[in-house]
Amino acid sequence: MGVSLFIAPLWGFQQLVVVMAPEMNATTGWLQRYEKGRVWEKRGEPIAVTLGRKGLGWEGDRFPQKREGDGRSPLGVFPIVSTFGYATTGLSAMPYWYANDQLICVDEVNDARYNTMVILKEGEILPKSYEQMYRKDNVYRYGAVIGYNPTGEKGRGSCLFFHLNHSNHRPTAGCTAMEEKPLIELLRWLDPFQKPHLLQIPQSECLVYQKVFEGIVCVPKN
Repeated sequence: MGVSLFIAPLWGFQQLVVVMAPEMNATTGWLQRYEKGRVWEKRGEPIAVTLGRKGLGWEGDRFPQKREGDGRSPLGVFPIVSTFGYATTGLSAMPYWYANDQLICVDEVNDARYNTMVILKEGEILPKSYEQMYRKDNVYRYGAVIGYNPTGEKGRGSCLFFHLNHSNHRPTAGCTAMEEKPLIELLRWLDPFQKPHLLQIPQSECLVYQKVFEGIVCVPKN
């Protein structure tokens, strides 16, 4: 099963980031921000985003199902839980991770810390597999954490973010990437008191989700 469309209106969030892909296996798409009024109302203009190298994968039981290491970005509705970056302070009131050499995200499925950020302490045993959050390619210079797989279900995927595009704009390993200017604008807009969420879907699912998120558009319009 996918996200319950009957529960979604009860969540009470007021900010929605919609990422739309032209089809399930697309590696690019577009992002539009919304705020809740009588219906969901656009904020800003649509921007281009880069998705996983295999497109999208469902969070639930539908095929293709998102799995660890599959190169798919998660498909569904997810909270945006925190931000991170190389500066010592963030760009908004969102919870913030300072991404220095001690900050990692654990992607080892058999580790009890799977799908969590960890600030390493001296002498602490490293997981067998993890993401170093301070990267030489600088794609994590700014970013936000997508609250996918919050219970850490083994093998269902981990460490999924909004982050900067790679210099060659190649597809991601499962994150959602964009250029620096729109990413900074997104991060500054996020408001923890409005409980920001991500809706990430292929265009073929848009009419279904429009029944709940009235006002969202299925094609980018400037």
